[in-house]
Amino acid sequence: MLGNKVVVLGGTGFVGRAIVNDLSKQGYEISVCVRRPQRHREFSLFQNTKVVELAEMTDELLNEVLDGSDILVNLIADMTAGSETVAISDLVEVTQKIKQASDHAGTQRVIHLSQIGANSMQQTSKYLAALGESDAIINNVVAEETIFKAGLLIGERDETTSRFSSQLDRVALLPVYQAETLIQPLWIGDFAKAVVGSIKNSNTFGEKLELVGEERLSLKDLAERVKEVKGKESALVLPMCKLNAKIMSALGGFSPVSSISTEQTLNLSADLISNQDFSTQFGFIPISLEKVLSNTLVEDDIRARYNDMRQGAGRNVEELV
Repeated sequence: MLGNKVVVLGGTGFVGRAIVNDLSKQGYEISVCVRRPQRHREFSLFQNTKVVELAEMTDELLNEVLDGSDILVNLIADMTAGSETVAISDLVEVTQKIKQASDHAGTQRVIHLSQIGANSMQQTSKYLAALGESDAIINNVVAEETIFKAGLLIGERDETTSRFSSQLDRVALLPVYQAETLIQPLWIGDFAKAVVGSIKNSNTFGEKLELVGEERLSLKDLAERVKEVKGKESALVLPMCKLNAKIMSALGGFSPVSSISTEQTLNLSADLISNQDFSTQFGFIPISLEKVLSNTLVEDDIRARYNDMRQGAGRNVEELV
C-alpha cells in the first residue's frame, strides 16, 4: 500500500504551487523542501503542508529529508522557482543525487517533471539536453516512477499569457519571441490535477506522459487570442528576433518589453505539441483555452462584454465564462 507522505523538491515555482495546492486538497501530508524557509512561509497555509529546510542538494541532506517519505515529487526542472531554481548546468548532477537519495530512503513512488522535446542528444538547447539526461536517470530509480513531459502551461502569473497581457497594458504593441513555435496550451490547474491523480494510478507507473491541451496553434496565434480577450483590437502583434529576445530577457524588470523572460526562452526552444490525448490519458476534459484566458487576464466587466460579443457571433456557449 502506498503511503501518504510526500516530499516536494523544486516546488516554489509556477508548477510547484499548483501541485502543492492539489496535493493538499487530496489530503497528502506534504513537505516542501527549500533553501530559505523564511521566504516561503506561505506554503504552510496549505492544509497538511510544512516548509522544510534543505540548505543544499547534498547526499546527506537529501537522505535526511527523504527519510520516511512515501512519495517524491521532483520539480527541479521548473525554471520559475526564483532563488530556489537549480541551475541548468547542475540539473543532471542534482537529479543523480535525488535518485540515489530516493533509492536509499526506499521511496515507493517518484513523480518527475520534464518537458516535451527533452532529449539528451539535443544540440540546440542545453536545457532540453539536461532534461533528457535527467529523465534517463529517473527512469532507473528503484521506486515506481512517472515522467510528466509538460507542454506550454498557462494560468495566472505564467510566463507567456500573463506577460503578453502585461505588455498590452503598457502599449498597443506585442513583440513575440518564437512566434511560429507550435503549442497546445494547458491550464496549470488541469496539469496539477492530472499529475496528482496519477500518483496512485498503476497504469501510469513507468510511463513518460506528454501533457498538452486540445487546441494546437502558434505562439503568435496565442498572442492574438490574448489581444482579443483583452479587447485590444488595435494592438499590433509582431515577431521578436532571437537577439532582441536575449537582450530584453536579460534586462528583466528594467526591460521596456515585458512579453519575454529568460524562463520563456528556455521553455519555447522547441514545439510543445503531442499526439497524446489528455482526456483519454486522465479521464477528464481540460478547460478550454478561451476560458483560461478570460478567467485569468480580464476583469469581470470586460469578461461580460467579451461573452456578449461571442454570443452575438454564435460561438459555443460552453466557452463562455
